Amino acid sequence: MNVFFTQFAEMKMFSLLSLATVLLFGLMIGCANEAEISSYTTPKPEDVHAENHLAESERPERTAPAMTLPAQAEPAAKPARMYAAIVPNGDQNWFYKMTGPVESVGQIVPQLAEFVSSVTYNEGKPVWTLPEGWQEQPGNQFRYATLVVPVGDATQEFTVSALPASGDITTDVVININRWNGQLGLGEITTSDLEAAGEDPTAKLAKIKSGEQAIYSINIVGEQSSGGMGRPPFAR
Repeated sequence: MNVFFTQFAEMKMFSLLSLATVLLFGLMIGCANEAEISSYTTPKPEDVHAENHLAESERPERTAPAMTLPAQAEPAAKPARMYAAIVPNGDQNWFYKMTGPVESVGQIVPQLAEFVSSVTYNEGKPVWTLPEGWQEQPGNQFRYATLVVPVGDATQEFTVSALPASGDITTDVVININRWNGQLGLGEITTSDLEAAGEDPTAKLAKIKSGEQAIYSINIVGEQSSGGMGRPPFAR
């Protein structure tokens, strides 16, 4: 019986020692894990900025790519007719002008010339009676008035303007006619051409008398740029 209790006591003691060993080992592992500390280094802000930004002297030069604009074709010229007249009156020259389709404007050139001849002047201002169907619109800084004239199924503007005379009517007329010729791509005239002009008001170049009033006129056909003719320095 004593042997049995002795063996039992030894076995119990062994079991307790084994359990204590296991607990102690686990406790050591846990302490080791708790004792383990992770660490890292945080870079300074100025170091981060330096790594991600080039110094001013190290930056590559930035140049914008060259822009290539598409080539634009010159506006195509189109045939046009111009009737224009210059009427000297006192210290001013009066200008009457219409530009438009060759055929339709050509049909009313006689009416335009007749109208210009019918105009009288009172205290330096034109006085007229408009033909049936014509309408007068206010002028602007370049025009005394704009007359809207029926031309076939459409209308055309017959502009009226005035500028101070230079005192040399021949020079004034030649300069303006050459300007108008240039607008339709035509050559210049000379003072000799003007002196030789006839009295047919529908001719290419005419010089007629209406009472005591001289009238110089042109009836020309050429090619007008679709971009516009611009404003002559002497008369529109």
